[in-house]
Amino acid sequence: MNAILKDVVAVPSSKDNAIGFLTWSSLSNMLITPDELKQKLVDSGLGEGWMPKEIRLPDAFRRATSEKFKREVSPGVYENYMFREVASTSAFVQRNLVCETKDTKGRRLNYVPDAGALVLDRKTEKVETSFVSSMAQQLVNNAALQFEIYRNNYGSTTLRTLITSVLKSMSPTPVRPSGGVYFIPAQFESNLDALVKFVSSLEKGEAEKVPVMNTMDMKNMVTRKLLYHLRDTLAACEESTERQLTKGQMKELIENARSVANDFAQYREIVTGDLAEMERLVSALRMKVGEALVNMAV
Repeated sequence: MNAILKDVVAVPSSKDNAIGFLTWSSLSNMLITPDELKQKLVDSGLGEGWMPKEIRLPDAFRRATSEKFKREVSPGVYENYMFREVASTSAFVQRNLVCETKDTKGRRLNYVPDAGALVLDRKTEKVETSFVSSMAQQLVNNAALQFEIYRNNYGSTTLRTLITSVLKSMSPTPVRPSGGVYFIPAQFESNLDALVKFVSSLEKGEAEKVPVMNTMDMKNMVTRKLLYHLRDTLAACEESTERQLTKGQMKELIENARSVANDFAQYREIVTGDLAEMERLVSALRMKVGEALVNMAV
């Protein structure tokens, strides 16, 4: 990334002559209430239209009971604790604490399916707990406390999804194979400024943007990256026929391919050289999207 940025900022030109911007962001684990998040979205200029869906109690409950715990109780003997869903109805959700004991020396395995339990009553929104040991009590009670936190706060996963959604609305092109740094066309500068302001306002968030100047070297760089992006997206579509994707995964792949194809219009005045290869790739992407939609409908 340093080499890329060195080339970009070395061009002695004004921001008004930029063809676009490089941007990247990072977000460490954090929590934020819905009211705080809405205010930050409004203050940044993004607007509350980007608010994620309301926190569902069952989702917060499952999140609170997703952690695992392991301890050595004696030499070569280990206890593994994990939560497993027992039932989910219109009235309640039950998650049991399972204790798996491994004796590596004696080569034995013991399994207790109900070392503890948490039951979420959907109507009262309360959680009932039970346990059979002090360790189970500690883990069950901790999960109950976590539930109270998660039901009232969005976490980093939701925030990262929000940030990615906003970024995708600005026709981004990955600059690094591993991702993380993106080129955004200049026409989206105000949107990008709002996103950078929003991420930077988060307690554990950082975001930056660097202008990419209107020079032949920079245009060639964007052209290369866009070509890689189109080819990689098309390859993912072609490989999907050999992989057993879920309906949700297939839908995500289709939406991404459609977005990449449509975004090409934002780059026509930026890219250099013969556009025939890019137009061929875009046409192939649209064809793959059409085929995938037909297959999903069958």
